[in-house]
Amino acid sequence: MAATVAAKVRNMIRRPRLGVLFVTSGWFHQVGLQAAGSSLNTAIETTAATVIARLSRNLDLTYSGVVSSEAQARKSAELLRATDLDGILVSPLMWCEDQILRAALDVLPPLPVVVWVFLPSPRLGTFLEFERMLRFSGPVGALQASGMLKRELREYRTVVGHSADESVYANIETHARALMARRRLRGARIGVLPFRCDQMSSTWIDEFGLRTRYGVELRYLEVTTLRTIAEEVSTAEVRAFVDEMQAARQSIEVDERNLVAGVRAAVALERLCERETLAALAINDVADELHRGLGMRPCLWNPRLSEADIVVSMEGEVAAGTAMLALRIATGEPPFYSEPLGSDLAANCLLLGHAGYHDALVGDESFPVRVIADEEYRRADPYTGAVTYFCCRPGPVTIVNSSWTGERLQ
Repeated sequence: MAATVAAKVRNMIRRPRLGVLFVTSGWFHQVGLQAAGSSLNTAIETTAATVIARLSRNLDLTYSGVVSSEAQARKSAELLRATDLDGILVSPLMWCEDQILRAALDVLPPLPVVVWVFLPSPRLGTFLEFERMLRFSGPVGALQASGMLKRELREYRTVVGHSADESVYANIETHARALMARRRLRGARIGVLPFRCDQMSSTWIDEFGLRTRYGVELRYLEVTTLRTIAEEVSTAEVRAFVDEMQAARQSIEVDERNLVAGVRAAVALERLCERETLAALAINDVADELHRGLGMRPCLWNPRLSEADIVVSMEGEVAAGTAMLALRIATGEPPFYSEPLGSDLAANCLLLGHAGYHDALVGDESFPVRVIADEEYRRADPYTGAVTYFCCRPGPVTIVNSSWTGERLQ
């Protein structure tokens, strides 16, 4: 795949970028409670530095220090506005006046906000000294901030916890990855080959609604184009592809004719994604036109699609393809398109799987990858097919069902 296209798509797979706005009270400074060099101010600055260091392990942050005045708030917000961010983390480290946060909101870009209801430690203590009470006053500021954010029509979510609580950082990172996926979906293209799936009408989607709400655009792809690209793949390119398969110790169990046709289709998918700058591909693998035009269902795994972080769904499933792309962006891991094929009620077990194209990066390395005939179409298509067949690696699985409700993805 051309480096320019791979780089463009891979740009979606990166660390989340958050702007951080930590605020405290200007009044505390004015009356000397939080004067420069005081124990209270030192404790706040030390805590903030520790928190920023911990957040920076997995997030790219834009942060300019603890804010305690309207002027500082505007200056910090201007820096955040000038930075390419996925969202903003706001946390009153102690109680603060509304006008400080309001000054920042006047400047901040219209990005989603994560509000941290902040505590410096898990316990208040038996006797609470006045200064320690002030350090625990962050929830007061967070309550005030939440009311302001609602009235300002700012979209926000909250996390609650103390500065040493690892679950808080995990929650913030989860929100940040979701915000990154949401933002990076805008402008993404999903190819539909060749059109919607009439056999599974529940997969239909409002493409204008998809574009309006999520910024995802569809590109309908012609089978004749794919076939022409496949026919242009040279013998030398086929040989090089097969050599890579053999070097990866894939067990090739189809004849030369079907292998060559399968490789040409796999390379053609790659070049079609390159030509259309696609981030995802939804193949209507049961469309008669696809089987007549290509002679087979394109099921051979192309590692270069994986390297470019391109996801592939079957049945022309745009909703599932969008969810797969969001998961790929958010987690950095390849998703797997599947459906419940059956269940064993006695064993409390679901049989998950799906025919078609799949990313073998999710395979169990202890089982060899095999290239076999397409069992569903080997008696009907001109070619018996070349399918990448593997066993998914063991471990926890999160199942996501994505469908279009008429207004949005759910």
